[in-house]
Amino acid sequence: MGFESLAEAVSIISKAIGSVKGVGAIFVLAGFALILAVIVGIGGWLFIRLIKKIPRMTIGEFLKFIILFSLGLIVIGILLP
Repeated sequence: MGFESLAEAVSIISKAIGSVKGVGAIFVLAGFALILAVIVGIGGWLFIRLIKKIPRMTIGEFLKFIILFSLGLIVIGILLP
């Protein structure tokens, strides 16, 4: 199911890019791509910092991390199918 959703999203994006006409629209798409790249980069940086912090966590912080991580996985599992 996840691959079908990914294929559908890629087809929608390719249709949107294919229907773009004019230099202004290309600049808008480039701007959105840059914003997306920055968001992904910041998210990756924060994730790496979190992984490095895990060995120094107290038991309470670790339990909070595990609970938040599991809730995140549940949300992702709901959204993907």
